[in-house]
Amino acid sequence: MDNEGKKILVIQTHGVETPTRTYSPLFYAMAAAAMEMEVMVWFTMNGTNQLKKGEAEKVQLDKSSNVTLKTMIQMAMDSDVKLRVCQQSLELWNMKKEDLIDGVEILGATSIIDLSLNADHVMYF
Repeated sequence: MDNEGKKILVIQTHGVETPTRTYSPLFYAMAAAAMEMEVMVWFTMNGTNQLKKGEAEKVQLDKSSNVTLKTMIQMAMDSDVKLRVCQQSLELWNMKKEDLIDGVEILGATSIIDLSLNADHVMYF
């Protein structure tokens, strides 16, 4: 099966308050990118808070490992996974552009409709 050029949209709704739900979406996004797919992770609802500067460093699933949520986010970006956040969710968390980690683009809520319609597959977490 030729996956090159396929578009995968990963919707992340879970944030730092549920650490066990933050790693998998990034892991799967990186796996799809390794398969030469175009991958975007859309952070909305509680997922937004993991993009706040200083928050991802606090999340570590395996205490015997040096891998934090920040590590996973950086690995995803290094794998050419695009990170996008919902503008309205930023407002929900009282966050502004300057509160976000580098490399995240802000898009309006209606963008998710177009992104979903144009993706070959949508994964929801």
